Amino acid sequence: MSATLTRPAWTTEFEIETIDKLIAQHAPHFPTTRLQEPRSLTTAEEFENFYRFRIGGAAHDLYIVQVCSKVIDQISDPELQLFLSRQIGDDGAHAQFTRQRVWELSGHDPIDKIKQEVQKHWNFMGDLPIRNWLGFMAFELHYELHIVAQLILNSRTTTITDPETSKFASQTILPDEAAHRFGVLAWWQSKYDQATPAQKAEIAAQLLELDEEGQRRRNPYLKEHWQIVHRATGAEIEGLAAIYDAWRREVLAYFLDIPIAKLPQLVSVSE
Repeated sequence: MSATLTRPAWTTEFEIETIDKLIAQHAPHFPTTRLQEPRSLTTAEEFENFYRFRIGGAAHDLYIVQVCSKVIDQISDPELQLFLSRQIGDDGAHAQFTRQRVWELSGHDPIDKIKQEVQKHWNFMGDLPIRNWLGFMAFELHYELHIVAQLILNSRTTTITDPETSKFASQTILPDEAAHRFGVLAWWQSKYDQATPAQKAEIAAQLLELDEEGQRRRNPYLKEHWQIVHRATGAEIEGLAAIYDAWRREVLAYFLDIPIAKLPQLVSVSE
């Protein structure tokens, strides 16, 4: 398969190099390294903004757990099931840490608010993640791959943070999420690489259609989420949409082994 012979391996280093290239092309005001160490939360308003931000993060992770728990019983593939068993455990642990941290700082268990936010994901995503195996792949792309650039840029421009959350993120979440991305790619390639050229063309067309549907479904959420992140952490979001769109094109081109120039016009996060 030409993909394994002509393309660089997908690694965290490859991700950073690609994102830095996109910054230079689309939003050069973003830094390529962290410019300053963020300060700790201090005011009541900052803590409230942090709680909302992290409750959203816990909901994101718990939604992934719920989707993967449904799919693990729907797709009879031991390789996928073994991978999903790790993804479920990791994201469940991430959500639980966040719940406990917000509880510790606020004095209130945020589980009901987390539950409400999870339901929002089900509402705007509909049945897409569990419709079929390609719908699930589109879900994994949106919840694991397409968000990488925004997470990297947020980490570089954050000015306010909770040290305990930052420590857990760097020591646990970051390596776990990298393993998830590599696992998604490995499972995809195990399917896609075995297909004939005609089958690949059909699979690619179907995945692009589903990925576009996912983008349209997520656009309102992403715009709101970025504002929440900005208020909670001070992270720069001006120009983020251009990087998000460009990174998404890079991801799809890599997964489908299609030159970026040959991808169709894609839905923008700004739409």
